[in-house]
Amino acid sequence: MLSSIDKPHFSHEMAVRDYELDRYGVINNAVYQNYLEHTRHLFLESHGVIFVDLFECGYSPVITKAELEYRSSLKSRDEFVVNLQLAVLSKVKFVFLQEILSLPEKKLIISAKITGTILDSSGRPCFPDSFQELRSFLTHNIKSVQ
Repeated sequence: MLSSIDKPHFSHEMAVRDYELDRYGVINNAVYQNYLEHTRHLFLESHGVIFVDLFECGYSPVITKAELEYRSSLKSRDEFVVNLQLAVLSKVKFVFLQEILSLPEKKLIISAKITGTILDSSGRPCFPDSFQELRSFLTHNIKSVQ
């Protein structure tokens, strides 16, 4: 089982939209990854990492590994929160620990461990200068990840 997040670095509340349901009336499991990605992007943007700017400078953010543990399902109009905690594995990789909890009861729906990097124009992993604020944040808020 993936670890739970005690103190998230970032949280984002959302609600299920009807078009995200599968024919059984629950969220298609691929949609949960959209929720996780949207929250990661909001977190990064809140720390000065803008995806359009990365692409214009020749950088490509990529996910190299996604571990998801599905615990329950969401249905139409359910409200939920996506929590995020960030830790660094090395100088060129990062790990997001994420969870989706139903609201208001905070029942665990999904736990995830997402590993990623940024590739430069030659395809090598790197952290662009725009990650400077994020590096400072990490220095003060790191929780080690196994």
